[in-house]
Amino acid sequence: MKKYLSLAAFLLILILVSCGNRSERYTIVAFGDSNTRGANWTIRNYQDTDKWVNLIKSTLPVNDRQAFIHNAGVGGETTEDARKRFKRDVLKMDPDLVFIMFGTNDAVILPNGKPKVDRARFKENLLYYVREVRNAGGTPVLMTCLPIVEGNGNDKLYYTRYPKKLYAHTDGARNWHNSYNDITREVAFKNDVTLIDNWTNMVKFAGGDSDEALLKSGIIDPSGNHMTPQGAELIYLSILESRVLGPK
Repeated sequence: MKKYLSLAAFLLILILVSCGNRSERYTIVAFGDSNTRGANWTIRNYQDTDKWVNLIKSTLPVNDRQAFIHNAGVGGETTEDARKRFKRDVLKMDPDLVFIMFGTNDAVILPNGKPKVDRARFKENLLYYVREVRNAGGTPVLMTCLPIVEGNGNDKLYYTRYPKKLYAHTDGARNWHNSYNDITREVAFKNDVTLIDNWTNMVKFAGGDSDEALLKSGIIDPSGNHMTPQGAELIYLSILESRVLGPK
């Protein structure tokens, strides 16, 4: 009997310790595509510490609690792709705060003339993420995607990989991408979700949304749809300004 009581006491202590540790933890998940992962960092020889997700680490801990940030960005993914791993990579982390940044890949128009993820489904996916994060006790933060640099099709920028003719009916790829951002803005506004409007902030910083202005600003890399460390710092500063990292 004494042996079983000892085992029960040991298990109870483990449970209490686990509960205590969780109350002292503050977990952040950054959920997105290559611009969350920083997939271009190695190719461009950028410093890993300059990714916007890693810059957040310099702000932690939050509210005197032990804080962790998990980068759940995967290059090339749409909201539809990421939905398949959402429970594993986000909800299982039991997050307090989740940054959600998609749209760049969703908006890509395929040779058949259709986007990878149409705007109605994109909206459904964002609403799903917001709802599930809240149901799990966390706080969602929505982020718009970057203003892309279109180029002329022969300069390694966006139209070199995604032909301009596919976007002829959309008033250009940059405006088409921003139409997905409009959905992100709408979902944030109607559901009382904090919005980090990367597109607007970057255009403002660049002094315009033209290819020339965006390239001259130094915030978009030579691919036309990924950020530089300067762009990552701008996102980081926007996050600080939003105060989502403040005491809860």
